[in-house]
Amino acid sequence: MLMHQKNKHMLLSALIVLSCALAFPVMGLLDPPRKPQRRDFVIRAKQYAYDPYRLIVNQGDEVHITLGAVDVVHGFYLEGYDIEAEIHPGRLPFKLRHPSKEKEFALVDELVFTAHRKGKFRYRCSVTCGSLHPFMLGELIVRPNHLFHAGFGATIGVLFAAFFLMFNHARRGDVRNAPAPWRLDLLSFIPGLRWLVTRRWLQFVVVLPTLALFVLFLIAGFFGSPIGNRNIIITFVWIFWWFLLITLLLPFGARLWCLLCPFPILGEWFQRGRFLGPPADNGCNSSMRGLNKKWPRPLANIWLQNILFLCMCTFSSILVTRPFVTAVALSILIVTATIMHMVYTRRTFCLYICPMSGFLSLYAMTSMVEIRPKNPQQAKTCRDKAGILGNGDGWACPWHQRPNKLNRNNYCGFCMECIKACPHDNMTIFARPFCSDDRIEKYDEAWKAFIMITLAMVYSVVLLGPWGTLKEWANISEMGNWPGFSLYIVMIWGVGLVGVPLFWWLAATLGQRLSGHGDVLPKTLFLRYSYLLVPLGLIAWIVFSFPLIMINGTYILTSVSDPMGWGWDLFGTAHIHWHPLIPEYIVYLQIPLLLFGLGYTLKRGYLLSLQLYSDAVQGVRSLIPFGLLCTAVTLIILTLYTG
Repeated sequence: MLMHQKNKHMLLSALIVLSCALAFPVMGLLDPPRKPQRRDFVIRAKQYAYDPYRLIVNQGDEVHITLGAVDVVHGFYLEGYDIEAEIHPGRLPFKLRHPSKEKEFALVDELVFTAHRKGKFRYRCSVTCGSLHPFMLGELIVRPNHLFHAGFGATIGVLFAAFFLMFNHARRGDVRNAPAPWRLDLLSFIPGLRWLVTRRWLQFVVVLPTLALFVLFLIAGFFGSPIGNRNIIITFVWIFWWFLLITLLLPFGARLWCLLCPFPILGEWFQRGRFLGPPADNGCNSSMRGLNKKWPRPLANIWLQNILFLCMCTFSSILVTRPFVTAVALSILIVTATIMHMVYTRRTFCLYICPMSGFLSLYAMTSMVEIRPKNPQQAKTCRDKAGILGNGDGWACPWHQRPNKLNRNNYCGFCMECIKACPHDNMTIFARPFCSDDRIEKYDEAWKAFIMITLAMVYSVVLLGPWGTLKEWANISEMGNWPGFSLYIVMIWGVGLVGVPLFWWLAATLGQRLSGHGDVLPKTLFLRYSYLLVPLGLIAWIVFSFPLIMINGTYILTSVSDPMGWGWDLFGTAHIHWHPLIPEYIVYLQIPLLLFGLGYTLKRGYLLSLQLYSDAVQGVRSLIPFGLLCTAVTLIILTLYTG
């Protein structure tokens, strides 16, 4: 009977989502039909924008476009319509071809096509025209844009359906009888895995290739081509590595990247005085070289990481497009890490300074793997301090954690030393459900969540949006627009540090009032519900990363053959003509991901509300303002990509 009722509610919630998804496009169909007509446009290309940056036509219109360039040679690739042009400054006609049918360009005075496909399509620069070339684009919107309307409606439907299910579950009164989340001991389940992770040479073997690549990247950055999409340090670090990190390593490997990271490894080798061997004695701390000072307690948080990360992101348009700047930044990080290992104990740099570490710790909470004690009860009563101090089999935890008390992924670097050192064989790697860690414990962690969701939206606007003015503001080293750059700084720092937290605090205040329960304070709701921005933020970054790799993937192939941009062709791919990977279908990945992200976020919020309130209905009421904010964020991102 209970299962039947549950299935009934799930069916009703699915109908809510479907009804909302259909309602918005249906409203568009009620508009009077528009007869196809001729539409004429003149587009001027300049670094790094098109004018106009958006064309709006109706399905069936015959579109005539005349193209011109203001400064340098530009391209014009219209996704979904098999059109590519090459535009030279001061020249008319321009070159045109249909890539799927023709290899050679023909001279034409205008390009003509029928807008037969509905939706939103980008026109992109297909000829390298400068540092921000990969982010130069405009938008063609062919109405009726039913896909956007359906996505918008489905998002509203997810909100309604989620709260419908929550209130029904809460009123039934059986919500607290849910079974414990599953765990799978991977070291027992996968043959040979325990043997592998207990080898002393494991970290050396996996970090050596990344260190070699790091050296290659630095050489390319300092001595290779200054054009970003022709230099391997840009294509691999900011396109390939970022995509792998955010879409695979973090969701499925927690902080596994920290095992591979080249930044701290030189300092760690100095501290240990060896590459491979085990500790010299059982007192691993005493055998460490260097000053071994303790990090100041007032700074034992991630506030410094938050600020340093924001500083890097403020200059991101320079950092991710200029090989020399990226090389300098990476050099500073590895030198700083090495010096800090000489002065402070273990991986103090990774815990409190590394700008990347903060968002790794945040999104590692979502990961489907964890390192934990097999028997938590045994671990709690264990007086053996091998995991803390190390022994002859493994080093003391480089991350200053107590492995027997691990309950979150945030500050576990997946180095496996606790598995090697545990004399009772009580540490292992578990597979687990997505987003099993659900506690943000401090305000510095909450602000990292605010910063990351802000940057996901800002980058979607500035880098993947059509607005050339914003690109000019961000590109201070080339454009020199200091008033605009000042506004850009205010946009990033003001929204991330003040704007989003302010809305979150208002939601906490309203949530307490709606709950009707005065014992749970707004500051408690503010902190605990800030976790909602962890799964939502991760999905937002994944949605951002798919166009990054699918549009610019060709540059990875060319830079593999010509890493320095010196004209080499090592693997025969250096001269592949740029071509995006089915860009018109990226939206079919983005919309489901956003809907999943919102639905899962609201589910986690419901589970959090049950921890905060004894009365489940009061908990659901407290969640309403936060659910509305998360829906608003989802709609903003959805509109940027599809609307």
